[in-house]
Amino acid sequence: MAKNKPQINSVEMEHTEPMIYMNPFTDYGFKKLFGEEDSKEFLVDFLNSVLEGFIPHIHELTYHKNEHLGNKPIDRSAIFDLYCKTKEGNTFIIELQKVKQDYFKQKSLFYSTFAIAEQAKRNSWDFKLNPVYCIGILNFSLGKNSNKYITKAKILDIETQEIVIEELNFAFIECPKFNKIITKYSSRQDKWLYILSHLHHLQSMPKELSEKLFEEFFTKANILKLSSKERSQYNASITYSMDIQNVEKQNFAKGKLEGVQEGIQQGIQQEKINIIKQMKKENISIDVIQKLTGLTDKDIDNIN
Repeated sequence: MAKNKPQINSVEMEHTEPMIYMNPFTDYGFKKLFGEEDSKEFLVDFLNSVLEGFIPHIHELTYHKNEHLGNKPIDRSAIFDLYCKTKEGNTFIIELQKVKQDYFKQKSLFYSTFAIAEQAKRNSWDFKLNPVYCIGILNFSLGKNSNKYITKAKILDIETQEIVIEELNFAFIECPKFNKIITKYSSRQDKWLYILSHLHHLQSMPKELSEKLFEEFFTKANILKLSSKERSQYNASITYSMDIQNVEKQNFAKGKLEGVQEGIQQGIQQEKINIIKQMKKENISIDVIQKLTGLTDKDIDNIN
């Protein structure tokens, strides 16, 4: 049995088996499962379970327009995957990231500015803000050296670690790092993270997840339940995601090749330097070294 591979009593089929459930790491799949009116209960339960203690308990959410424009034509715009608010005025920006992005945390910070600026009031305003929560659901790891799969961040005092600003909050969920065994006794957080990470590989709903909410979620996720139009949209989303992943792999391979080539060139250069050092030890004249290497007198003098 492979080490650290998540296990479950229900059988998981190989990737070659027909896909039964939607891949939540596609634009269509994520918004279908968490971004429609009849999906709201899933999103609320997911957020309350996975981020319990970090966010105030959500009783009700309202979806809002996910496209936000700057105040001026020159300002950049932002299109969030999900943009929601509670009746208390808390704002939730939820972003799904399918492939590695080096500056995802900075992207989240940028997105938060739209939710903050939106609260500005004309004329008299004392800058009172409602909390903003930026939540990233990632299909890659932000860091290599930690097994921690949920990062929660606020603005803290460096010395006392006390919260300085309550209104700006970030959470990053790194799904590839989640590798727990799931049982009927698992926490609700673990059950949701298992679903998110493995849904599109499952052939049936695991019995360890048997309860009404999860049954409704798996029904919603069933590809066979989609209309022909919805299935076409989902397939297009799958194709788009695969194209992005292929480009990412090609860029990685290119970078790796360039790194190897750079290493070879560095090795050649170092060998050349070693030879020149040896020639100087043998008291070979600078003129001869210059003719053999093509270097200037100054370059040769600098090699010791």
